[in-house]
This record gives sequence, C-alpha cells and structure tokens, in this order.
Amino acid sequence: MTTSLEYLPDEIFLIICQYLSQYDIVLAFFGLNNRLNCTISQFTQTLIISNENCSIHRENYQLLSIIGPYLHSLTIKNIHLSSSEISIASNIQELTFIHTQPDDIPPLRNLTDLNIIYGSTIKLIDVLFPKKNNKNNLHSVYIASISPLKIPIFSPQKFSKIKQLAIPLQSFDDLVHLLYICSELTCLNVILQTCNIINIQNLDKQLTFETPSTLRSFSLRTTYDLNISFNQLKCILKHLTSKLEHISIEIYTEDISCIDGQQWENYLKENLSELNYFEFLILLRKDYSHGTKPLQIPEVIKTFQSAYWSKITPQNITGYYDRLVSICIHTEIIPTVRRRRYFLY
Repeated sequence: MTTSLEYLPDEIFLIICQYLSQYDIVLAFFGLNNRLNCTISQFTQTLIISNENCSIHRENYQLLSIIGPYLHSLTIKNIHLSSSEISIASNIQELTFIHTQPDDIPPLRNLTDLNIIYGSTIKLIDVLFPKKNNKNNLHSVYIASISPLKIPIFSPQKFSKIKQLAIPLQSFDDLVHLLYICSELTCLNVILQTCNIINIQNLDKQLTFETPSTLRSFSLRTTYDLNISFNQLKCILKHLTSKLEHISIEIYTEDISCIDGQQWENYLKENLSELNYFEFLILLRKDYSHGTKPLQIPEVIKTFQSAYWSKITPQNITGYYDRLVSICIHTEIIPTVRRRRYFLY
C-alpha cells in the first residue's frame, strides 16, 4: 500500500521538524496546502537574520522573501537591512536590532514593539520620533546602549506617541526633556548616569510643562558610580505624575535616609497617594570610622514594618552585607527594574 507524507498526523510532522532547520522546514512544507501551513506556523512567524556565516545569511534572505508577509517578529543581528528589505515583513508586530544601526523604520502598520540592543546611538532620536508620514502604531520601545542618550528639546516641537519606554539616559535633564516630549507614556524604565541637584533646580526655573498624566509605572536604575541622595530621589519623583501606581528602584547611595522606611513612608503618603506597589534594591556605601557601630540589617528593616508597608510591598523586605558596599536591602523578588518592560492591565 502506497503512503504519502500528507496522510501523516500533525504530531509526526512536528517531530520531523525537530530534526530540520527553519530553512528546510519552510522550503519543504510551506505553501503546499492550508493544513501544512497551519502545522508549521510556529516556524513562519519568527525570523532571525544574522551574519553568522555566508550560507545561513543567504538562506535567511531567501526565507524573508518567502515568509515575510506571515512574520510576527523579525530580529536583525550584526547585519544591515535597508528599509525596503525590512518592509517585506509587512505585518510584523515586533522588530529587534542587535548590534546594528537601524535606518528609518519603514511604515509597518502592525508594528507595536521596537527593540534596539547595543546599536549606535547616533540615530536613536530619529527612531524614537519618526517622520510625520510614518504610519507605524509603535507604542513600546526598549533601548539598551553602552552610551546613555541625550534628549534634545526640538524646535519646532516634536511629540512622541510612545506609551512604554525603557531607555538609558545621560542626566536628569534628559529625563525632564523626555517627559516633556513623550506626553502619552504609561510605563517608563530609566537607567540614569548622572543626577546633579543644581541642574535640577535650574531646570525647574527654565521649563514649565505638564508631565504625562497617563504615567502609572516608573522604574529607576542608577549606575554604580552615581551616588544618589534621598533629596535627589524626591526631586525626580516630583517631576512625575502624582497618579503613579508602581515604582521600582535600584540605586547606589551614601545617604542613610534612602534606607529609612519611615522617611519613605512620610513622603509617599503625602505625594503619591495612589501608589500600590513599591519595589527596591538599595545598596548603601558607607565607611565607618574606628569605633563607630555599623548599621544592622534588622534595625533597618524595622523601619519598613508598618501597616503602610504591608500593603505597598507585597513581598518580604530583606537584606545582606557585602564587602563592596556596607549593606543592601531589597524587596523579594528583586525589582522588575531589570526587566525590559512590564504592562498594567
């Protein structure tokens, strides 16, 4: 009795696919009939194009030409693709660049998520604020870069419709400019390199603007070299909406006030009445002179043991001693500030 691959159950096809490359699967089974297209759909929705070797590079280009309109996600790694080549993936929802410089993002009607990982920062501002005729529905952007970004104030003014953003910034000035430009933000995840209190005071005099009233989640992470104080943290939060619901911080500091739960409670109660979730990882660096008793973690944690903190931090608060820093206290699990983004439903 003659048998045909077409009579095999879907499970057998999927087992066969485990031994084949994406290129072989698409060339062997895609486009033969609707059933096979549905069975191998997981191999036609995501594509990574890289320059690992010449043959794979050619295969990826051929795959892009075949399954481009069916892709949901496209990743471009260590190689340049022109806007017209990216446009072949006309229905993608997520576009990722890794170690490559993006050109202008082509008008992709379904594109919502853009990730730029260790690419050049030269054109990132143009990527964040595309041309007026660009018809993307981009609302979520993640940027990872060794060089923090400078955010200009545009003349004439430009405004972005981005709603969720993770970005490394050079200074507090850039954070203020970003809040001015991105007026529809709901989630903001920032890595901050410098925070000059004098500049903060000068900015308050120079700029008058409304921060995004839609902002509900804010994450702040500072670099190891930045010694941030409690007053500086309050200045940063002052520039955000009072309607924040979620705050996550990871900071290095020499200011003991930053690990004082009572001071945090007083400030948050007065200024952020709608806050219902607060995560933190606070590393205190402090040299104790001879004969000075170092802080004890149980004493610090006691300042966070009140009815307020039992509602605002759903995890336990704990800590540890470290030879590079004096002590570290944090909520469990470690804050989401290290995640790319998170969503509020």
